[in-house]
Amino acid sequence: MLLTPHILVGVAIITKVQNPILGLIFVLLSHYALDFFPHTEYDIKTIRAKQWDKSGPDFLKVFLDIFIGLVIVFFTTGYSPLILTAATVSLFPDGLTLFYCIFPTNGLFKKHLEMHGAINTVCENKKIPAVLGIASQAAIVALAIFFL
Repeated sequence: MLLTPHILVGVAIITKVQNPILGLIFVLLSHYALDFFPHTEYDIKTIRAKQWDKSGPDFLKVFLDIFIGLVIVFFTTGYSPLILTAATVSLFPDGLTLFYCIFPTNGLFKKHLEMHGAINTVCENKKIPAVLGIASQAAIVALAIFFL
């Protein structure tokens, strides 16, 4: 799933749950729950292949995705440490995947990649057209913005 929906859903959750600790746990779990939905992702082959000299465009996609999510958050909710924390926690599982690409011998990162990959495989096995994958994410974004 794109990163913007993860950010927006995470921030929507943290704004609705009154207990910050419980809210952050829900934010983290929401990442995995959202990955169960059929979706389309952009490719980051050069990062996965550790072709760092060619990975600029892939990193640009990732940073632009995060930037868009944060801009929407700041315009709808404003800025606070809790909001930034929720946005960060919402991306934590994908961050661990990135760290695995950098440190492939780390056992914890590998276990997480296997578990996270298994969740994403559920969607990949559903083989939906790209337009529906994009539409599902657009619906999630719209719903999250509604709750913000």
